[in-house]
Amino acid sequence: MSEKIQEVREHYNLDPQKEWDRLKIKHPHEKYVTIHVMDRYIKPGDKILDIGGGPGHYSIHYAGQGHDVTLLDLSDENVRFAKKKARQYGVKMQALQGDAMDLSAFPDASFDVVFLMGPLYHLMEEESRRKAILEAKRVLKPGGYLFSSFILMFGGVIWGLREMPETILFPEEQALFDVAAKGESLAFKAFTYSNMATVSEAKELLASIPGLQTVTVFGQESILAAYKNTLKASTKKVRQAWYDYALRFCEKEDYLTHSEHLMIVSKKQARLAI
Repeated sequence: MSEKIQEVREHYNLDPQKEWDRLKIKHPHEKYVTIHVMDRYIKPGDKILDIGGGPGHYSIHYAGQGHDVTLLDLSDENVRFAKKKARQYGVKMQALQGDAMDLSAFPDASFDVVFLMGPLYHLMEEESRRKAILEAKRVLKPGGYLFSSFILMFGGVIWGLREMPETILFPEEQALFDVAAKGESLAFKAFTYSNMATVSEAKELLASIPGLQTVTVFGQESILAAYKNTLKASTKKVRQAWYDYALRFCEKEDYLTHSEHLMIVSKKQARLAI
């Protein structure tokens, strides 16, 4: 295991509760939009592999819907936490520690659906990101769906303006703001080793993988990322109305950079008859 991957693992080992709370308390709109789109493609009875599933939000949700779900995560503590949460929610699922770039524990074409919603944030080299996608594709059945997530470079600008506006004055942050303004991506040491992508780079990466066809691309927070604190201060009825309104924008190209996270839905092409 490389030093960078080990540091990412240690980062997530420190506080699984924090990552659980991120979607449960701080960013519920992200999960709402994401599940709404994913549910178009996930069929009853589908067998799901959740690579980089963290503390288990999506695994537990879909296990609760009756799916056969396996969570795989780099962090031992995330795996333990996910198992605990599955028991708490009364759902059955497998949770294993492992690396997104090595899925040798799973046979070819063994899952109907694969989530890759975390590893691509932290693999610093494009070759490593391709390897993770190719492994995910290998274990996916022909006709199955792959859900790949990216952190967007412009998401850092959104975070700064929303959470700590004074960062625009920090000399040490200027290089990052400049990269975002140029429309470029960057792999660097942020909250841990992180790869911040552009929309075009993410789309090109998935389009370059033989046998995968892009079905849709959407912002996982849609237009809501910058307004997290405003939504939190609103009533439940108001929040729900904005969540539903945001669904009308999440796949529109002009609004993709309003999100901090981007998801690409790909379909594995069936083998051609010879």
